[in-house]
Amino acid sequence: MSSRVKLAVSQEKLHELLVENIRRQDLLLIDSGKVENIEQLLHNPGDILIITDDNIPAPPHESLKTLLQSPAPPSIIVLSSGDPDARIAMLALGCEAVLSLRASAHTISRAVDSIVMKHVHRQNEIIDSQRMAAKPKLSDFVSRNSSMQVFLNTVKKVVNCDSSLLILGETGVGKERLALAIHGENKRNNYPFIAINCAALPETLLESELFGHEKGAFTGALKARRGAFEQANRGTLFLDEIGDMPLHLQSKLLRVLQEKQFLRIGGETMIKVDVRIMAATNRDLAEAVREGTFRKDLFYRLSVICLTIPPLSERREDIAELVRNYIAYLAPRIGVEVNGIEDAALNALVNYNWPGNVRELINVIERALLLCEGKTITLSELPEDISMKTPHGVSGRLAAELTAAAKPDWVDAPWKAVRNKMMAAVEKKYFTQLLKRHEGKVAAAAKTAGISPRAFYQKLSRHSITGT
Repeated sequence: MSSRVKLAVSQEKLHELLVENIRRQDLLLIDSGKVENIEQLLHNPGDILIITDDNIPAPPHESLKTLLQSPAPPSIIVLSSGDPDARIAMLALGCEAVLSLRASAHTISRAVDSIVMKHVHRQNEIIDSQRMAAKPKLSDFVSRNSSMQVFLNTVKKVVNCDSSLLILGETGVGKERLALAIHGENKRNNYPFIAINCAALPETLLESELFGHEKGAFTGALKARRGAFEQANRGTLFLDEIGDMPLHLQSKLLRVLQEKQFLRIGGETMIKVDVRIMAATNRDLAEAVREGTFRKDLFYRLSVICLTIPPLSERREDIAELVRNYIAYLAPRIGVEVNGIEDAALNALVNYNWPGNVRELINVIERALLLCEGKTITLSELPEDISMKTPHGVSGRLAAELTAAAKPDWVDAPWKAVRNKMMAAVEKKYFTQLLKRHEGKVAAAAKTAGISPRAFYQKLSRHSITGT
């Protein structure tokens, strides 16, 4: 999950360094500029506020106390030029850190980077644990797409069998989630579901993870350890990215599937197990067999039942419902009061190709929820490769505005700089015309734009737009 970082730093050089580092880490940056009141500093849960003490509304300690006691307290990093007692008092209030502005801009920037990334890791762990707590069910997999409906009917027929399953599909289609759902409705559901990613572990470590080892079997084996097969006994073992398993381990896996027993590394006693195997890959295993990188006999053993999940790009009729479901599911967990999405933004999502499939869609919705300042997600909260996509993601009129905003000398500049200039030009024109249409009434114009009046005012200030 991307975290939002709100920046209110007055020192120009330090500000530039922090902006560069935040953007490089793919965090969502909100540049607040000069802070006038405490409301500007209110955040969503999981957000990070980086602020210089001269930007904290007076009285500063009361402002910080109000923020930290709010329903959604941010993580606050204060860059302070004040005396040591004031810095200690800020820490006592609950600020994440108070760094001295007497240090060099580069030193402060490195320290901020470290604190921010620790915070992001903590937030990601919280979100991941919440996701895992919500165990998937087959009833979660609903679709109006005909090929997906045929697929789901096949899945329901194989839920209660004990045969090996091979789940195929592009990256991000939800192969492990489907395996979990099948396990949850199988007779083995009271026993463990153990998942191993065969591509994420070095060859030597993968063997130990699968089969375990005895004490002293190799350097560092200070005690005996059970492997995934033993841990999954009477349950399910899910082998993700099975196409990346080394050949000699494929041979050992085949033997376990046939004999239902194996030796730990360094062991002498056969260990019997009763495990249902589910394997998944985004590779073409038939082609891997022809190339000699995957054993033919193991392929046939694993693919007793083969399930191929259709990619999201082939079932666009499901996207709108998925978007609404993920907004309803993620918004309360992230801590935002977003309950909808505007038609233009939804159309852009429906017409996007989704190379990362459902996983990418979830990430895009999380990002939009974090950026959204109103109760409805708009085009401006979507990534630019989605919101600017033509011909579907951008209307013909907006595409014409972008073309008109382009300058001949921009072809010599980096794309990122050109993109920002074009978007700024179109954004300024949009808000100028919208304000004029509503005769300078910000509340009405903000409602049409699908953002809060406060966010609308910020747009006007950013582009120096005056009311009519």
